[in-house]
Amino acid sequence: MPKKHLKHKLLYIGLGLIAAFVVIYGVVLYHIQDRLLYYPNAHHVTPQGQLDVFSENIIPATDGTPIMTWYYAGNKDKPAILFFHGNAGQIAQFAPQMLPFTAQDYTVLIMEYRGFGGAAGKVGQQNFYADALTVFDWLKRQNYPKIIIYGYSLGTTMAVNVASQRVADGLILTAPFASMKRLVGEKPVPLARLVLKDHYDSETMIKKIAIPTLFVHGTDDKLIPPHHSEILHQASPATDKELFMVADATHVSVYFYEINIPIIFDWLKRHSF
Repeated sequence: MPKKHLKHKLLYIGLGLIAAFVVIYGVVLYHIQDRLLYYPNAHHVTPQGQLDVFSENIIPATDGTPIMTWYYAGNKDKPAILFFHGNAGQIAQFAPQMLPFTAQDYTVLIMEYRGFGGAAGKVGQQNFYADALTVFDWLKRQNYPKIIIYGYSLGTTMAVNVASQRVADGLILTAPFASMKRLVGEKPVPLARLVLKDHYDSETMIKKIAIPTLFVHGTDDKLIPPHHSEILHQASPATDKELFMVADATHVSVYFYEINIPIIFDWLKRHSF
């Protein structure tokens, strides 16, 4: 075989191997992405100890699946706060940071995601979004004067989705991301944007939300860089919107060290919530 033909054959073989690798890599990435995005603690924990102010409250989903929530029924003259937590752990790990609100007798309802904390069902955007709307509708029927929707990390996209489709009175986003597609595109994971199943496009949904909105982000957040809050703040059409960049706060500390709590309480007070 002439050398020229041999080189061409080797080139085609090489390109074929590269193409095969890319296809296999993409297929594997598509199928394992839930494991990379969601880190549930599947152990069921009931409210106990300092968390016993909450009661476990089951709300039926539209498909009949029981949605687990934790509920504190506070002062009926105060707004109720609907909270959505992050992508890891379970409801019991996020509830302690909601105690400052129950201590002030705000009603608090925390939704658990399917596949987390012993909750039935499969993780994913479609189920999470649908359940969040169902939980909001249940809270609305309890006849509180106002409802504030509050999300942290992954929970911010649930909060934005609900606020874009239901009538709420305020929106609080701590460490939000503009969209999962944008966030993944900033990470060193080749082709991730192309095979992404759950887009969580808050950047588009927030354009429908005109209620008072508070953004809180740590300047040292490496998981979700603070420019994501800036993108959402700019995209929001709300005339009453505030962006707080907390110096040196990380993705963990801004919520779990309750760095955001004084900022939120000040915002609630100024808005007479």
